[in-house]
Amino acid sequence: MTDTYQDIQIRDITRRFGLNMLKSSKVASLYRINAVIQVQTSAGVYALKPFFRSDLLHSSTVKQMSAAARYVQLLMNSGYRYMPEWLPARSGALWILSRGRPFYLTEWIPGRGLETTGDFEQLGMALAALHTTPTGINSGNQSPTYEKILLWKNHDRLARKHMPRSFKGGNRRKVCKHGEACSALSDRAWTSLANPDIVQLMKNEMMHPSLIHGDVTSPNVIVSEDGRLFMIDWDRIRIGSTYIDTANAIMNTTQFNPDFIQSLLKGYEAGRPLIQAERKLIAALYGLPREAWSAYRFPGRPRSRELLRLTKQTWPQRVKAMELLAAWSNS
Repeated sequence: MTDTYQDIQIRDITRRFGLNMLKSSKVASLYRINAVIQVQTSAGVYALKPFFRSDLLHSSTVKQMSAAARYVQLLMNSGYRYMPEWLPARSGALWILSRGRPFYLTEWIPGRGLETTGDFEQLGMALAALHTTPTGINSGNQSPTYEKILLWKNHDRLARKHMPRSFKGGNRRKVCKHGEACSALSDRAWTSLANPDIVQLMKNEMMHPSLIHGDVTSPNVIVSEDGRLFMIDWDRIRIGSTYIDTANAIMNTTQFNPDFIQSLLKGYEAGRPLIQAERKLIAALYGLPREAWSAYRFPGRPRSRELLRLTKQTWPQRVKAMELLAAWSNS
């Protein structure tokens, strides 16, 4: 069901943050029609964000919003500079509940997307600053990277199981041939991830629990008019795997451009130098063909066909990007 927000509700929410709304407009994202609401007030322009829970986190919407707000407050207290300012509500909290839906309000950042190598170097620095922010949280019992790897191994197994019967007719041979290439990539990554140095690295991971953004994509990065970089949409902030967060950021923002990849890594290591095992871990995670797994498991979905089309179309660039990361991990 599509969420709709009337002016009367938006006005009420804005007042609860101590502002008077003059005008509002809904802004769509790739997946939601009303992803964010631009609110014009006498004090300036703000982004009103409805919060949506993640099914992967197995907790209620309110609990997820509460946890996200705590982590955002931690970043604010630490002086983290790559995030729009969050406005507190009149209650003092960073979010409010309206008709069962959590909302939060941040400054509106006018600007552009990622375009230059300098932008990607800033993005790397933003990620490194996030991943090295002290959390004051006690270590957990399980490596978030290892937990995700176990899940992905199961996804790979199911994809291989369904691949032969995923598609019918003349396309089956082409799909299976491409699937064999994906399986070869997966096997290479699993071999790298079994390296004793990487296994030990994951065992030690929760000695220093780190914050991750959880959704670093091109639409969630804005370069402001004065050249500053901001990451937006912090709904998925949590304690997690910095290595997966970094690998995902490379995959979801650089478009396989070697200059952009190198710039992002340069910026990241300027703030958080990596040992060789960490480099190899990021390179291996980047090489896992996760989109193809999803497509092979659910071939009837329109999204699966689109994922397969994009994977095939960008295959040569992906291979070159993986070769670049392999060389970086061995340097």
